[in-house]
Amino acid sequence: MVYQCFLYNKDLFFSQGIKTVIASLLAEKTDVLYSLTDDYTQLIKQLQTRVNDDCCLWILCDLDSLPRERIRALQLMNNFYQRENKNLIILLSEHNMPLFFTLYALLPNAHWLLKSENLANITPFFQELLDQRRQGCCFSYSLVNYTRRRLHHREMNYTISGNEWWLMEEIFKGKSLSQISGEVNIDVRRLSYIKRHLMKRLNIRNNIALFTVFKGIMPCDP
Repeated sequence: MVYQCFLYNKDLFFSQGIKTVIASLLAEKTDVLYSLTDDYTQLIKQLQTRVNDDCCLWILCDLDSLPRERIRALQLMNNFYQRENKNLIILLSEHNMPLFFTLYALLPNAHWLLKSENLANITPFFQELLDQRRQGCCFSYSLVNYTRRRLHHREMNYTISGNEWWLMEEIFKGKSLSQISGEVNIDVRRLSYIKRHLMKRLNIRNNIALFTVFKGIMPCDP
């Protein structure tokens, strides 16, 4: 079995660290081929590529390195993902975690690794990926604990509709509800309702708290 590791990440330091972990894990088993890019087009191409039965492709994608319109980027990834002989691993930062359930819903067949995970827990994550008997997706230790805690406290409402995603992306471009209303010919009262409904469901009481939740996924305009 030949392993190929495709890293989509703008953080060269982190990529080198992950490469070292994978190399130490696979060094005695097989050859490993590595490639690194921050080109989203190349990421989509790798997701589409069919992989021979004697190979296994690991695609490691850093969420923070994705294009600005994250929901569209993630939807395209899910649409193009050919899963045979391939594993898609999403790399999350801690500021991405408040909307983890929404991210998981967008990519239900991906594996999930927290970038700040303790090294002692990163190796078992990749060992689980190597297990041929494995069924289902892999989650790093801290994400499992985080999800368990959220479910225990019944905090399961952090799921976002397509309209809500779109509206938040427009707001993060620096637009007011009035501007958005004029551009897309939607009643500003309708937009205000969508925003209020989202804030109520997330138990958020002001715009600052709303931006704090979403800024972990949506980059702001400079």
